Amino acid sequence: MRKKQASHSSVEVKLDAVRQVLENKRSVAEVASELDLHRDTVNRWVNTFKDNGEKGLVNPRSISQPSQSKDIKRIRELEKELKEKEMESEILKKFQAFLKGNE
Repeated sequence: MRKKQASHSSVEVKLDAVRQVLENKRSVAEVASELDLHRDTVNRWVNTFKDNGEKGLVNPRSISQPSQSKDIKRIRELEKELKEKEMESEILKKFQAFLKGNE
């Protein structure tokens, strides 16, 4: 009997599959069959876990990162402000040079 997983991309499912293979010494094919997945998928999870640990099983595209988008927006605002300040500085330098030239 196969247990069909609703979402095989969750970290919990991946971690469970990896533990079944590594700790319980079950075959990749057996675990994949039980989860109704391709054996290459489970094998990739096992290799990724060996290389990067649990954080390697996290799909970065599935993580909601609203603070990151806020940070990006803030960086853009600061870059725009910096450009304005640099332009102001250049104008002041040119004006100062102009005044020295007219003395």
